[in-house]
Amino acid sequence: MLLYKSLLRPLISYACPVWMAAANNHIKGLERVQNVTIRRITRMPWFIRNEDIRKYLDLPSIKDFYKKIAEKFYRKIYSSSNMAIINIPSYDPRSNRNRRRPRAALHR
Repeated sequence: MLLYKSLLRPLISYACPVWMAAANNHIKGLERVQNVTIRRITRMPWFIRNEDIRKYLDLPSIKDFYKKIAEKFYRKIYSSSNMAIINIPSYDPRSNRNRRRPRAALHR
């Protein structure tokens, strides 16, 4: 598990606050990569559910992990002393725009 957490998870979680706006197909693809990897690392047989393996290893799903990192990222933005970041207008997740936005995924 140390190999997974130190090598693979950083690769699939790079820029994950932006991934929150990705289509569910792409998130599911990353979940498949995680499931196959942890199944091979733990040498679990095919009949053990992926959720049970993650629960046993105390490993969150990709979507939950991304959400946690994104929340931490957006909290850090509010406490930033960078003037460029401070001058960004406030964000309203209820805006009527039709496009998906990464931070809007946190408010679903």
